[in-house]
Amino acid sequence: MKTKDIILATAKEMISEVGFHKATTANLAKKANISEGTIYRHFESKEDILLHILDALEEQFSYYIEAIRKKLDVKDCSLEEIMTDYFSFVEANEVDMKIMLSTYGLLDSSKRLMAVFLKNLELILEESLRHGIERGEIKDVDVERNATVVMTIIFGLTRMHLYWPDVRDVREEAIEFCRRSLMK
Repeated sequence: MKTKDIILATAKEMISEVGFHKATTANLAKKANISEGTIYRHFESKEDILLHILDALEEQFSYYIEAIRKKLDVKDCSLEEIMTDYFSFVEANEVDMKIMLSTYGLLDSSKRLMAVFLKNLELILEESLRHGIERGEIKDVDVERNATVVMTIIFGLTRMHLYWPDVRDVREEAIEFCRRSLMK
């Protein structure tokens, strides 16, 4: 593994465990078994490391969105599929998601990424609802408002999954609730 990748992997682990402010470059260097100067050869600052982590998460999220959009383009993507795929995305990117959520109030880049996540999720939900209404599968509902509600449920479940893993997982029940609420 390249030194830059070791630094990023160690930083992800450290930030997710102790938080951004407590993760110092000195501790990061010690944990990665490198010198602090080596970190600065690859990154300008601790914030730069965080930006790299967030950029990688944004790239992974764009792949998820692109895959869903392709399915929506051929009108072959249900609301349940969007939710299930999103939860799979969260599980595959748990550490990065925790970092984004924990640094939301600290850095504009985290706020921007969170806004990108929420807006894109809401837009694909709106499109899915419109397709469902056109096909006669979903009730004639206010698409924007219901997409916002579903997005809020999804995001709340994301936070529960990431921060309260011992709480009973109700993602399947939430998907079923949305189906019962919206399907004809």
